[in-house]
Parts: sequence; C-alpha cells; structure tokens
Amino acid sequence: MSQEQKLITRRTGLIALVIGVMLAGGLIAAFVIGYAINRDRDPKDDVVETPPTGSPITGIRLETSSLDQPGAEEEAHLRIRLSKGQQQAGIEESVPVATGEPLSDNQVDEILDRLPALTSAPGDVEEFNLPDSSLPPPRTGDVIDEPFPPPPAVVTPAAVAQGPLEVLRYAPEGEIPIAPFMNVTFNQPMVPLTTIEDLASEDVPVKLIPELPGVWKWLGTKTLSFEYASDQIDRFPKATEYFVEVPAGTKSAVGGILEQTVSWSFRTPPPTVVDQYPTDGPHPLEPVLFIAFDQLINSDAVMSTINIDVDGQPQSLRLASESEIEADEAVSRRVDYTRDGYWLALRSTQPFPTDASVRVTIGPGTPSSEGPLVTEEEQSFSFYTYAPLRIDEHRCGWYDLECPPLTPFYIYFNNPLDTEAFEESMLLVSPELPGATVNVVGSSITIEGVTNGRTDYFVTVDGSIRDIFGQSMGD
Repeated sequence: MSQEQKLITRRTGLIALVIGVMLAGGLIAAFVIGYAINRDRDPKDDVVETPPTGSPITGIRLETSSLDQPGAEEEAHLRIRLSKGQQQAGIEESVPVATGEPLSDNQVDEILDRLPALTSAPGDVEEFNLPDSSLPPPRTGDVIDEPFPPPPAVVTPAAVAQGPLEVLRYAPEGEIPIAPFMNVTFNQPMVPLTTIEDLASEDVPVKLIPELPGVWKWLGTKTLSFEYASDQIDRFPKATEYFVEVPAGTKSAVGGILEQTVSWSFRTPPPTVVDQYPTDGPHPLEPVLFIAFDQLINSDAVMSTINIDVDGQPQSLRLASESEIEADEAVSRRVDYTRDGYWLALRSTQPFPTDASVRVTIGPGTPSSEGPLVTEEEQSFSFYTYAPLRIDEHRCGWYDLECPPLTPFYIYFNNPLDTEAFEESMLLVSPELPGATVNVVGSSITIEGVTNGRTDYFVTVDGSIRDIFGQSMGD
C-alpha cells in the first residue's frame, strides 16, 4: 500500500470513530431523559384511545415505555405519535350574573351622612374668569378698509410752466448724412389734449424752407414733428439746405408768448459715390463702367461731370446700353442690388490700349435729382487694362526660406489664366516628381510633389499657355 493510500485510510478511520462516539452519546442522553419522564408514570397512561371517526380536533400525544414493565430496559425509547384529538364531552356552565336594585334617595342620604363634613379653605372658591368679549374668528390675508367699487380717480393735471413760451430743443441741426424727420419741443402745451386727426388740422407754428410735402403732427401737446411724404424716398431729400423758424409772438395753449424768433438750419449732402467698377486690374479693353450714388440722380446730368483719362490722355464716354450691361456679369450683378435711379453705367467711345492706366473722376459740380446742392470736391477711382501675358515671379518654398524637400513650386503671372484651356502637358518638371499635382488659381500655378534634397529641378512652361483675355506667352 502506498503512503498516500495509508494516509486516506487513517483519516477515514478517525472520522468513523468520531461519528460513533457522537451516536453513543446521543443514545445515552435519550435513555436518561426517557427514564426520568416515565419513572413515576402509570403504565395505564400509555393506552391510546382511538378518537371518534370524523372528529375535527387533532392532537399530538407523547408515548414512552415504562421501565417498570418487563423488558423495559431493552425496549426503552422515545416515541411521538400524531393523532386526531378527542371532542370534549361537556361544556362547563358560566357563572350567573348577580342582579341588583338601585338605592332609594333615603338610602343614598344615609350613606352620605356617614361621610365627614367638607371644609373649605381660602381660595377654594373663585368666580369663573370670562373674557370681556369673544375673539373674532381668524381670517387669512389683510383687511383693506376701502369701499367697493372705489370712487372714480381724480387726476391732478401736471403743473404748467408759467411765463413766456420757450423752444426747449430741436433736431436735426447742422450737416447730417440723413434726416428721417424733424422735431421741435416747447416748454408749454401748444394744443389741447385731443386726437391726432384733430391736431393735424391746427395751424403749425413752425416755418420750414423750402416747403415740402409731408405730415405735421403733435407728439403729445408740446412736441411738433414733420415727416416727408414721397413715393420714392422715406426721408428728407438730400443735396438740400433747410431753414427752420419759430417766429416771435407764437402763443401757447396756456397763454405763453415766444418773445424772440428761434431759427436754425440743417444740410443734407450732395451726391456721394458709394460703389464703382472696375477697380485695380487687369481688365479688358472695353469694360462697362458702373457708378452708384447715395441718392437719386439724373444719368445724363451726372455724366456731363465725369471725365476719363487713359495714360493722362482724355477720352470720351457714352451711356452703356441695356444689352451691354446684361453682357457684363460683374456690372449686371451690381445693378440687381442697387436701387433704381441711384446709378449709371458708361462705356468709352473707343477701346483702351493694352497695359494702360485709366482714371475716372466725378465732379466737382455733380448734381442730384433730390436737391439743388452739387458736389464741391472731385471723387475718383482708377484701374488698368491687361498687358501681354508674362511670368512675374517664380520661386520654391515660402517667402525668404530656402527650398527644403517637399515644398511646392510657385509660378505667378501678370494676368489670370484660362483654366479651361490649361493642360498639365504645358508644364515640364525635370527630374520627374513622383505623385506631382498642379493647381491653377487665378494668376498663379502651384506644383507639389515629393522633391528630394540636394537636387536641381528645372521647370519649363509652354508658350501656348493662355490667359482669360486670349493671349499666350508665345515663348
């Protein structure tokens, strides 16, 4: 037998010995308890009577064997038997309730007379402390002692300034870019408090020069306002100087009199250029000129004050036709978002030369269709026409940096290139650039690729490359 098997056998034997000892102890304890219970018991008590059939009562009966019986020592044990209980044969009678009769008044008095007399001490007798009046029931909220409905409110009129009539303030005044309305405010009521329709028919104590179609109305009783009425504009006409006067002797509604005349003026500007085309360049030799103003103008009257110089030489102009305006995409787009009557389009009577500087001047003396004032200073813009196509600059890298590997090559032309006519075969790079890409934007070409260090690259641009004006380099 191996050492491991011996160890298992020993452990098994030890466990069996422990279990045996526990069982033996349990039997001895049961024997002692059974003997103690049945020592003085009558063996007749061990007889179990069978309960009547169908009895609803159940019970538990403990049976033990008497040690006084023969062979009890051998059969001593504890037995528990469950069986139905026995119905109790009889029911005990309840204790009868005693009956009594109430005592008469004489009998009660006889009993009370045997009690000792009650004696009183100072303070035993005291009158009941009643409050002077009952407290009112509790109520939520605050009690407001006011009549309902309330009496009509009495409005006290504001104090009216006494003494002479004065003009407190007025607007606009001086040179202003735009005048939407005009207001004058007095220190005293000028009209009774009534409806606006009634006020519009009252005499106006203010003189406006020049006279304009519009609406005078009182804002309250002290402020007089005027708004210009027109189908074309919603403000005072521009290019106009206005004079306003409140004459002396003007009387208020409460009797105040203006002692001295109050006058002032304001001025709206003459035509101002707000948009122009073309500018900078390069541009074609026969462009449409577009000029927009901040107010209504007459095209013929304004054109007479416009001059154009080409490289310092004057050149004549004419108004552009509707078809010429529609054919020019840049000008037609500007016409769409500019108000009618605020612009004009012009063309030169002959084409401009190439690579020429053009200067356009407007005024002085440019008139407006809104008022008599004309411009006092010249307004101008300039542009230049295209020159023969050429390369203005070419470089590698950015700005003043050297040309490290992987940096792009740049070629800048003097005119925008025709991207539809461009082909990559028009460029030749030697040695070849793996994964090279070419981007043409405006007047520049960008070449990108995997360039190597310490390598000389040669870029050749074909002379057939073209610009948007149809020119090619030739060489």
